[in-house]
Amino acid sequence: MSTTPNREVLPENPDEYLQKILNEFSANISEVVNFGTHLLVWDVRKRREGKDNHIPTLFFRNILELGDSISILMKSSSIDSGKILLRSLLENSYGLLYLLEKNERKRAFSYMVWKAIKQIKNYKRFVSDYPSSQELKRLILEYDESFPIDKFFDREDVKEIIETKSSLLKMPEFDEVYKEYNRTKKKRKLRNPSWYSLYDGPKNFLELSNYLDRSLMYEFQYRDYSENVHVTDIQKGIAKAGKDSGQIIQIRDFENCKDVYQSTIDNLIESFYVFTKKRIPNRDQEFRNWYLEFRQVHKKAIEENIFNYKK
Repeated sequence: MSTTPNREVLPENPDEYLQKILNEFSANISEVVNFGTHLLVWDVRKRREGKDNHIPTLFFRNILELGDSISILMKSSSIDSGKILLRSLLENSYGLLYLLEKNERKRAFSYMVWKAIKQIKNYKRFVSDYPSSQELKRLILEYDESFPIDKFFDREDVKEIIETKSSLLKMPEFDEVYKEYNRTKKKRKLRNPSWYSLYDGPKNFLELSNYLDRSLMYEFQYRDYSENVHVTDIQKGIAKAGKDSGQIIQIRDFENCKDVYQSTIDNLIESFYVFTKKRIPNRDQEFRNWYLEFRQVHKKAIEENIFNYKK
C-alpha cells in the first residue's frame, strides 16, 4: 500500500530555509554525541573494581542514545516527539549528576537495589505463586478469554530471573542499602521510593532538580515537556477554532525547535563535563579542546538562525 497523506497535515517538502536550519541543529547535536562516544569508550577501558562501577557508564550511554535520537527527530522536524526524549534526557542527566556528586558507590548501590526490586516486582506478576499475578491474569482474560495464559506464566526462565535478582539483595555489600530502601519506604510512606530518595535524598524529580540547583530548568523544560508525555496539551494542535470549525496545525511543526536544540546541547555538555571530571580526569584536556572549538559552531547556530513562526 502507498497512501498519500493529506498535505495540509503532513507537507511533502519542508521549506528550504527551515530544512537548512534543522539540518544544522541536527548535525551539531550529532557532533556532541560523536565526541561523547569517545568519552564512553575511554571510561569503559579504565580498569575499575566493584559491581557498582558500571552504573555511571550505563547512565552516560543512555544519555548519548537519547541525544542521538533527538538529533534524528530534529532533522525531520519532529519537534514534539523530541520534547518527550528531552524530558528523558533531563532525567538521565540529573540522575548522573546526582550519582557522581558525592558518595558515588553508595548511590550506585542504591540504584542497583532499586532496579532489582523493580524488576522482581514486575517478573512476579508472571508467576502464579505471587498474588500480583492474579490481577494480571484477570485483566488479560477480561480482554481476551482465549489468551494462552500457560505460555506466558510460570516460565522457568522468569523464575530464575527472580531468584537471581533476589539473591543480589542478600549479598553482604547490598545489605545496608536494602535495609535503607525499606526504611525510606516506611518513613516516607512510598510504595516505590526512587533510588535517589534513599539516605534522606530528594523525594521526587522536582526535589532532585532543586537539590541540583536546576529549578528553572525543571519549570521551563521538564514541566512544560511533561504535557507531551501525559497528553495534557493536545489542544495546542488546534491553531484557531470558530463556532463550528477548527484549523489543525500540521504535524512535524517546527515551533520550539531552537529551544529543544539548545536544551539538548546544554544538557549533553553538562553531562560530559561532570562525567569527564569525575570518571576520566586524564581526558579533561581533550574534552576542553574539543569544546572550545564546538562552542563557536554552537554559538553561530544560535545567533544566525532566525525564525518567524506564525500560527
